Amino acid sequence: MKISRFILVIDSYLVRKGLVSVLNRIQGVRVLREFGTDGPLGSFLQHHPVDFIIISQTGIDRSADLFTTQPELLEKTILIEESLNNDPSGNGHNRDVLTTIRLQEDKESLTRKIMALLENQEEGYLETRTMELSPRETTIVRLVSLGLTNRQIAERLYLSAHTVMTHRKNIISKLGIKSVSGLTIYAIVNNIITIEEVTSKPVR
Repeated sequence: MKISRFILVIDSYLVRKGLVSVLNRIQGVRVLREFGTDGPLGSFLQHHPVDFIIISQTGIDRSADLFTTQPELLEKTILIEESLNNDPSGNGHNRDVLTTIRLQEDKESLTRKIMALLENQEEGYLETRTMELSPRETTIVRLVSLGLTNRQIAERLYLSAHTVMTHRKNIISKLGIKSVSGLTIYAIVNNIITIEEVTSKPVR
């Protein structure tokens, strides 16, 4: 099994230890290093390849120069949202991160999201994020993840079934993901849909 290497860049000791506790329970995960209020993050990354960086907003703000000169790090970055208010900083990095997790999420939800990321990585889906979906395509991915058929999506969006099928072909072309389960993982990782919505009954 592939071992995915994580580092944590979080000021709060309690939050760090809570996340380490969750990560240590997931098979295939190894926490390489924890950084608090200060630490040689850039130097560490030069000498230690990592797969995922879990970082707080203050950590991103402190390391803005690093993420500006190495924007590819954002594709590995999981941003922690510490409040319900989504107030992205002006540096523009937040919209480019891999995904976000919220401190309000319970351990089960966090575990599922991390496992979805790991599965996504193993299947190679993370490499497909460079082509952005249109708002309509994003809506269709969400509805597919909720279990709706092409006909049901067409009725809900007041489109023809042919148009929905065309959108789905475009989605496959952009993402390289054909299966409903693959699209669902993509939707969870990219915050198009929540795990709770996926596990509940399909919306009709």
